[in-house]
Amino acid sequence: MRVGTLIVCCMALLMLAGCAKSKEAYEKSFKDSFKTSFDKSCTQSAMKGGLKEDKAKSKCDCVSTYLVGKYSSIELTKLSTATESTPSKQIFDEAINSCK
Repeated sequence: MRVGTLIVCCMALLMLAGCAKSKEAYEKSFKDSFKTSFDKSCTQSAMKGGLKEDKAKSKCDCVSTYLVGKYSSIELTKLSTATESTPSKQIFDEAINSCK
């Protein structure tokens, strides 16, 4: 009986370890994708607002780097689907201010 319990516990630990690695891989993949998408959209928007391309790319890269460094994939998803609510505006303002 103890050997069976030990085997089940070991299998459970291995499965949990695999889940942790999958979560880390998902986080990295999501953040890479978010950053790429954000940079493109932000740069286009900034250029329409009058910034030159190199300046727009630089600012947008800084903001996206800040966001993916500070927030989880769940928080970034909420942020990307949020309307211009006060919390999301504050987050973007904070990110922009960090890049000055």
